[in-house]
Amino acid sequence: MLQPLSKHPVIFYNVENLFDTIDDPKLQGNEEFTPEGDKEWDHERYSEKLNRLSEALLLANGATPLAFGMAEIENRKVVEDLIRTEKLSSVPYKIVHFDSEDRRGIDCVFVYDSRFLKTQLETKLIVLVEDEPYFRTRDILHIKGLVSDHEIHFFVNHWPSRREGIKESENRRHTAARLLRAEIDEILGFNEDANIIVMGDFNDTPEDPSIREILRAKGQHEQKPGDLINLLVEEHKKGAGTVVHERQWDVFDQLIVSQGLLQGQSGLEVDRNHAFIVRNPKLLYTFEDGNQKPNSSYGGDYYQGGYSDHLPVYLSLNEK
Repeated sequence: MLQPLSKHPVIFYNVENLFDTIDDPKLQGNEEFTPEGDKEWDHERYSEKLNRLSEALLLANGATPLAFGMAEIENRKVVEDLIRTEKLSSVPYKIVHFDSEDRRGIDCVFVYDSRFLKTQLETKLIVLVEDEPYFRTRDILHIKGLVSDHEIHFFVNHWPSRREGIKESENRRHTAARLLRAEIDEILGFNEDANIIVMGDFNDTPEDPSIREILRAKGQHEQKPGDLINLLVEEHKKGAGTVVHERQWDVFDQLIVSQGLLQGQSGLEVDRNHAFIVRNPKLLYTFEDGNQKPNSSYGGDYYQGGYSDHLPVYLSLNEK
């Protein structure tokens, strides 16, 4: 017998370079994730990574996820290997994945428990940046389906990084935000109470213009009609985070929902009107001075045997 809907969380997790051990000559840079590469990425380390990630997914709410989106996966095969691990293999998971043209060959993926969710649409939005015709990044996944016979839309994102600098790269994230917002506006145009969950590593915080102004995702008490609700705004304001850069926590990984879903207008609602960062001690590395960061697989090329350099985020759904 299935546990209640709210017991099985909806999770987003940037899993930090989930590569297999085989060099794909079509990709740039993945040769480091081979036994002969700089990271000495062999079958033992790959298997340990898969088991770590499956463990992390169960740390969110103590039960297998209803659905989870992930960033930084190399291909469909690594996801198939993940859902075959001992902790996840009993669940009839299905995968939504498209190969993107990202220059590192990493993609987004959406995985769902087919006992709870039946998909009706599986597609992708391709992020093309004006004035940068050769720039390629991760596609945005769009999945429409039914949960308990209630229609719901999921969007899985991994927006362009800040590697070239925040200002230098922000137009790329603004482009992704405009593309996503246009798709959401089309959905809300048909049904202003539509159930929508936007998840991802946005490489921007909840207060950055890409999220707050272009995507129009705001806190629960400041939204206007048509705005989305960013369920991790308060965590950001408290100084919490999902990723660390130069000892500073940032909330780059976020869960954003439509007003209709938050208010239960179309048959589903967010449990406790809240989303959570999974701060289990296993997922954290503590420095000698007491500061912490996510317990990652690598520090540079040094193998640490952790989970990821991001923390997972999750919410739960109830049937209204």
